[in-house]
Amino acid sequence: MPDDENHTRTTHPRPDRDDGAPELLARRRFAGLPEQVRHARNFVALAVGECAAAEDAILLTSELAGNAVRHTESGNGGSFEISVYLGDSFLRIEVTDEGTRLRIPRVRLIDLDAEQLPGGRGLAIVELCATRWGQSGDVSGRIVWFELPCDGRAVAEDGLDLVRGA
Repeated sequence: MPDDENHTRTTHPRPDRDDGAPELLARRRFAGLPEQVRHARNFVALAVGECAAAEDAILLTSELAGNAVRHTESGNGGSFEISVYLGDSFLRIEVTDEGTRLRIPRVRLIDLDAEQLPGGRGLAIVELCATRWGQSGDVSGRIVWFELPCDGRAVAEDGLDLVRGA
């Protein structure tokens, strides 16, 4: 993991990989502040480039980063981390937080006929848009991830070019 919040590690996909395992494209740590969610969206936008799933990736990253800041210790003076992986046919984004003693993340049903209070729909949006999603971890830290269909060759050809400290 990066040791400061302005460090970005990037790698470029290798076209000769044939093991099917996703490859890390980029990883960055962000301060656990609400305004950092915008920076997380921009980071993912740069990392995924022209991938057909870019808009969904940015939206879902925003939801998970917002959850990390609002519902975990990341938002109490901590930080969260975004990792972007690319497989042959999918994009995987992981949001790592600093954990919480609250219950594990779960999808809340949305009642379209009832008045909705703000919030509480982030994981429902993730479940609706993502091909797959999940979570792992405990009170000391958790990873919530999602996958979207994406042609890995298209992202590689787009020429990932992240600026350090962006």
